[in-house]
Amino acid sequence: MTTLAPDHLLTDPALRVLLCVGTGGVGKTTLSAALAVRAARLGRRVVVVTIDPARRLAQAMGLRGLAHEPTAVPLEGAQGTLAAMMLDARHAFDQALAAGCTRDEADRIRANPFYKSLSEAFSGTQEYVAMEKIGELSRQADTTGAWDLIVVDTPPSASALDFLDGPSRLEALAHNPLLRVVLGLPRGPLGFLDAGAALATRALDAILGGRLFGDLRTFLRVFERVVLTFESHAAGTRALLASDRAGFVVVAGPRPGPVAEAAALVRRLQHDRLPLRGVLVNQVTPLVSLPADVLASAESRADQSQLSVLTQHRRAMQRHAAELRAIEPLAPLGVPIGRVSLHPGGVNDLRSVGDLVAGLHQQPVP
Repeated sequence: MTTLAPDHLLTDPALRVLLCVGTGGVGKTTLSAALAVRAARLGRRVVVVTIDPARRLAQAMGLRGLAHEPTAVPLEGAQGTLAAMMLDARHAFDQALAAGCTRDEADRIRANPFYKSLSEAFSGTQEYVAMEKIGELSRQADTTGAWDLIVVDTPPSASALDFLDGPSRLEALAHNPLLRVVLGLPRGPLGFLDAGAALATRALDAILGGRLFGDLRTFLRVFERVVLTFESHAAGTRALLASDRAGFVVVAGPRPGPVAEAAALVRRLQHDRLPLRGVLVNQVTPLVSLPADVLASAESRADQSQLSVLTQHRRAMQRHAAELRAIEPLAPLGVPIGRVSLHPGGVNDLRSVGDLVAGLHQQPVP
């Protein structure tokens, strides 16, 4: 089993996009920030696209009031630069909505519950907006040179595979022929509606009410144009993510469930021939060796404080061993693996964020 060496990866000038993928709850956002900070320290001009960072992480990175566009993050002593943004699916749809209809129509649609559900909660929306943002930032990088590395914290989901499959679900919704017919959207050159579809349209009109149904129909027409706009960029973005200019890092937790999800995602990335760079197992219990004299003293004196130290040490060793056993299914997959130690005090400033991955190249993996 080889060790993932982030410093080597982050200083590769050919790498332009790095995506952290994995199931929810394994620390993708924190590790995305850590990789971005580390890359900036090493001289890269970095923009990190993050997804709803925890308050402590946001404060550590100075992300108060972070918007849908990159904001400079001061990074003292760094050889490179760092910018950060928080992906906002609703904001992205609002922008597209403003470009696709009049101001009055846009205001009315934004107040519509259908619009809120589709722009925020529909499965695949965040993934689609993330893919669009990657393409947009890449085009800006080629044009302005403001950054040479994009680090992406992929949207949280119940399944690690959702980031790869989500955009397809959104495209399927926009092009669903039944939906288009029922809503009176053109199916062909003549925009023909058969009698059954017309009856369904009138039934929905009666159930929802004329104004609400009209708003939904208007939104879906705009929504279709938004998806078509996204699709015009999608081919280029997907080509980028399949090239040597991109890299995927799978993030896992040191437990059987997250490891199984990570293994499934590794196999999927390998099957799709996407540029998998390795796996980071996050929040591994650190193994701290107590000196022999300390152990001997604790066992001989057997006072309460010494017994407490000894008990905590043994429990940590047991957790560490259990976590190593949980990670074992990743070994046969033939990918580099790095272990990120759990920091009990968490991360509270940019230095501690970047330090999370700073020493992995020195860490042996059994």
